Amino acid sequence: MSLDLDLLKDEILHDLEAGEFAVFRGQTGSLENMPMVFWDTDAYPDYHGFLNVAKSASAGVIVFSHREFEGEELDDLREELADSTLSREERRSVEAGLRDLNKCVGATCSVELSFSHQGHMYVFQLVAEWYDTFLTLSDLLETSQPDDEEEGDDSPPLGGYFSKN
Repeated sequence: MSLDLDLLKDEILHDLEAGEFAVFRGQTGSLENMPMVFWDTDAYPDYHGFLNVAKSASAGVIVFSHREFEGEELDDLREELADSTLSREERRSVEAGLRDLNKCVGATCSVELSFSHQGHMYVFQLVAEWYDTFLTLSDLLETSQPDDEEEGDDSPPLGGYFSKN
């Protein structure tokens, strides 16, 4: 099922503002250091069930965040593609995928709702299918970069900076 997250984002905000929750506008990815429990959006993609649980848990605040796809992300992947060790056919395939993703620049790629309850963050997160494609291409390019022997602990110290302290 392909969701238009731009429309869904607006619908969710409307429902939150009309409902019983205070809405805190957060940033995506800001929950990384907290114990989290994720809603099964594959089996239950409707956010209303998640909000019903939040209401039952007496959550007064819902953290709402969304993320728009930026063209710079595609530019970064194009740079990685230029440096990659992919075969000619693989390059062509990745280039075609990146061209297809151009039409998604500015669109909402993820929507996230969360609330805190008994030391855990409960999270509802939807990611656009086309963004999953972007992430797959990103992972492919990341693993196809040539080894950089200059990184690591074996690099020589910087010269010219000597202190007698």
